[in-house]
Amino acid sequence: MANLSSRPHRTKPAGSYVKPDLNGFVRLGLVITLFLVLAFIFFNFIAVPKTPVTAEQVKAAITAQGYEVKDITEQYYESDPRFKFTLNKCISFDKNDIHFEFFDFNNDNSAIDVYSQVYSQLSYRYNSPYSIEIDYQIANYSIWLYDSLGKYSVAIYVGNTAIYAHCDSENQNEIDKILDAIDYLKP
Repeated sequence: MANLSSRPHRTKPAGSYVKPDLNGFVRLGLVITLFLVLAFIFFNFIAVPKTPVTAEQVKAAITAQGYEVKDITEQYYESDPRFKFTLNKCISFDKNDIHFEFFDFNNDNSAIDVYSQVYSQLSYRYNSPYSIEIDYQIANYSIWLYDSLGKYSVAIYVGNTAIYAHCDSENQNEIDKILDAIDYLKP
């Protein structure tokens, strides 16, 4: 048996640099990339999409809360002729400080465009460090709720439908009841 103490010891000189293990960094990068790809696939393809509601369902939810619904489709056609090619129906109601609009389009992109415009305008207008913001983007829908400077704002799209609503913060429940009734409030 050999004497272990007689083997020469290799020591590194003081202050020498130890080269990092690049294989470890590559493996870590691959694991992170795989995780991100799987998360993307899950949230965009496996997440359960919401079913868009019809204008009639929204009208029923609004009238159940005691509001009078108006069909404002023609007003949008007159304001911008491009709506004639994409907008099927737009219904709304106004009472006191509450304003609510529901859009039914013939394609998802138009609903996303309305959502994006509302989101941009309202988040800019009511921007405050004391705001409360909830934002979900899953599958075929996005829900944005914003309470800032005494105003409650909503922008939602589900498939080919979009909703824009706002009111004073104290009347938030009035809008939320309608959104709950059509299952658009929660992810």
